[in-house]
Amino acid sequence: MNKFAKALATIVLAISGVLPAQVAFAHAELESSNPEANSVIGAAPAVVALTFGEKLLVIAGEDAANQIDVVNSANERVDNADYQVTGEVLTVSLQPNLADDNYKITYRVVSTDGHPIEGVIEFEVSAAARSAEATPMVISEAPEATLYEEPAEEQPVNGLVIGLSVAVGAILVAAAMFFVFRRFSAAKKS
Repeated sequence: MNKFAKALATIVLAISGVLPAQVAFAHAELESSNPEANSVIGAAPAVVALTFGEKLLVIAGEDAANQIDVVNSANERVDNADYQVTGEVLTVSLQPNLADDNYKITYRVVSTDGHPIEGVIEFEVSAAARSAEATPMVISEAPEATLYEEPAEEQPVNGLVIGLSVAVGAILVAAAMFFVFRRFSAAKKS
């Protein structure tokens, strides 16, 4: 191979190494809950529901994939362990007539890409909420402003960028093949 063909092959390999190989998939994130996180409510709901940003993975016979537990302040379980997954929603029913208390919902789910997501949210059942005298949650006097920034691996890739990258890669590969075949044809004629 001559110097030009070697340089072209090196350039093609370098560019193909930086082209996007696949679109990165975002993982399921908790979008909402019923009851809402850190809420003060007058009575416990019959069912706790967690809604995620994408469908959850359900594997027949594999109960450990998606789990949810609801406990009171004494760490006693108050759900009926009858959780169900319907698309992107995980639900579990609660025991009836729960007392005024602080409750903690602990969950572990698996998104359709196989990534596990865990978390804890809390809510309170209070007589104050029934009488409309609930006090707002304490907020620090100097909250820090933070901006949420998605990790680069979870940001969607622009389809135009992918298309252009593939086109440029194809042109470079075709050009490299043209020069290699031309070199072999010239070598055969000599």
